[in-house]
Amino acid sequence: MRQLLRSASVRLAVVALSLFFVISLLSRVLLLMAAHNDVSWDASLLGVFATGVLFDLVSGLFAALPWLLLGVIVTPRFLRSKAGGILLMLLMTIFAGALVFITVSEWVFWDEFGARFNFIAVDYLIWTQEVLGNLFESYPMIPILAGIVGAGAFIAWFLKRKGVFAWATQGTTSWLERCVALGAGLGMAAVCVFTVSQSAIPVFTNQFHDELAKNGCWSFMAAFKQMELEYTKWYPKLPKNEALATAKKQLATSNETSSTSEPADLHRTITPTGPEHRWNVMLICMESFGADYMTYGGCKHNISPNLDRLTNESIFFENLYATGTRTVRGMEALTLDLPPTPGQAIIYRPEGTNLVTTFTPFLERGYDCAFFYGGDGRFDYMNRYFGTNGCRVMDVGQWKKDEISFKTSWGACDEDLFNKALADADRNHAAGKPFHYFCMTTSNHRPYSYPAGRIDIPSHTGHQGAAKYADWSVQYLIDQASKRPWFKDTLFIFCADHCASSAGKAELNVKKFRIPAMIYNPLLVKPQKITALSSQIDVMPTVFGLLNWKHVTLGYGYDRLAPNAADLPQRAFISNYQKIGMLRGGGLAILKPKAQTSFYNCDLKTGALTPMSKGAGAKLIKDTTAFYQTAAWLFSSGRLKKNYQTATAPTP
Repeated sequence: MRQLLRSASVRLAVVALSLFFVISLLSRVLLLMAAHNDVSWDASLLGVFATGVLFDLVSGLFAALPWLLLGVIVTPRFLRSKAGGILLMLLMTIFAGALVFITVSEWVFWDEFGARFNFIAVDYLIWTQEVLGNLFESYPMIPILAGIVGAGAFIAWFLKRKGVFAWATQGTTSWLERCVALGAGLGMAAVCVFTVSQSAIPVFTNQFHDELAKNGCWSFMAAFKQMELEYTKWYPKLPKNEALATAKKQLATSNETSSTSEPADLHRTITPTGPEHRWNVMLICMESFGADYMTYGGCKHNISPNLDRLTNESIFFENLYATGTRTVRGMEALTLDLPPTPGQAIIYRPEGTNLVTTFTPFLERGYDCAFFYGGDGRFDYMNRYFGTNGCRVMDVGQWKKDEISFKTSWGACDEDLFNKALADADRNHAAGKPFHYFCMTTSNHRPYSYPAGRIDIPSHTGHQGAAKYADWSVQYLIDQASKRPWFKDTLFIFCADHCASSAGKAELNVKKFRIPAMIYNPLLVKPQKITALSSQIDVMPTVFGLLNWKHVTLGYGYDRLAPNAADLPQRAFISNYQKIGMLRGGGLAILKPKAQTSFYNCDLKTGALTPMSKGAGAKLIKDTTAFYQTAAWLFSSGRLKKNYQTATAPTP
């Protein structure tokens, strides 16, 4: 050990690793304080910190490698010179500032998502324009950045003042010995890459403990490596024929017939009775609008007076759950009718093009399909997805300047979005062309800014104001549309993409997936409440039932107003990136990487999870596995593609 510490590069690496470790430990303590109401103050926190120390040290090893490299590039003699001292001071300021920046970023990320860096952070790194604009509008970034630079400079000055630099640069070893030290560091790092995994983190009963045990930098890199998780490699599986048979049995309804006799073909033909309706369909996907903003979800702050009223004037899904925690997950559910496959949503993936979607039956009937978005649709590859699946793309890049009255870094305000869609609908109506629009809102998103004078909550003050403005905009759309001649032939669907937050103690926080959905037009449909436990993937099948359309589907959703609706299974699919689950019959089954499973009794009102018997759990796990295994297979095998012809059984 003493021989190693003779090297200036090793001494500098030790300083860097120590600094990384101390700041990582401080970050964990700060996040613990931020989550003080959510963590379990018991002995398991010792396990959290013990695991955290391991990941901090391993991550710190990678942070130390550049300092070992520095020792190879420059000599200790140079580092002891005046110029070397200036260089060392500059590099340490940058290094310490970067660590402080990461800590501040983790705090902001935790405040928003209740988690360490994950897939979302990777997305944010890719889509820097929107994210940076959002940050500068949401936080006083200039003072924050100045403070970070100042903190980095202070740490470097403090280390120099305490003689740390002098100690580090006194090392005297040959260039070859310094190369050996670098090689040893690289070798240790390589070993860590192949032997240390976040899957080694103990499974704590409190999900916040799992997150606190992680190191943010390591967690970020792990998410970067696992943008998509191959189902057959990581998740529980059934024998191929059993998976197909189980899924087919669960999906079959009274008005469906198998399109072919091929056992691996999940296509079904839905044949309703009576004439078709050639109604227009305008679907409004509402950003981050959980049930907890509405009276039926327990809100007592009058955030959603208009949507609250619509629950009695529409077909209202009273017990509906989102499939995920991101906008692209909601879009996926509403356009593909599939359970959420592990990893990124299909919309995000390169293969998510030219698919059979809910737009397909509309396109076959000559409808104009369009995607309206007040932001940049390149974000999360939305333009690519909608554009290759039959929709005109009408994101903000296609708008004229005078069509935008108010805009944040995230997008134009909701009323501008609706004005754009209304004008487009007017043109289609004048041309005698029916339309199906998918409109994605943005106002209920940071920085929570919106036009003045619309509601009684000032702009830029938080979630509640943005949600109330989004509610105001819904009524604005209805008021404006009701003046149009095409209103009497148009269904309006309002459905949230996901809740505002999904963090919680449980593996999957059930209460943070409940969202509103309603189908509105009193001239076309009779108001009623659908009380059955339902999934976001059930919305469009129910719409097709109202349209009375014969069509072929690969979807896993149910028409909740079908003649046999009372006999349909009550179930909902929920997920985060790695854990995928199904709610059914008062139970929750969860599938996890490394073929792990868990199952609980679930109280939907409180979200409380309690142990379930192995017998009941085994049946629930089997059906859950069949749904997810076959859905993942449909996508990975290319069977969702429009031009796919043949079918074979999935790989076991």
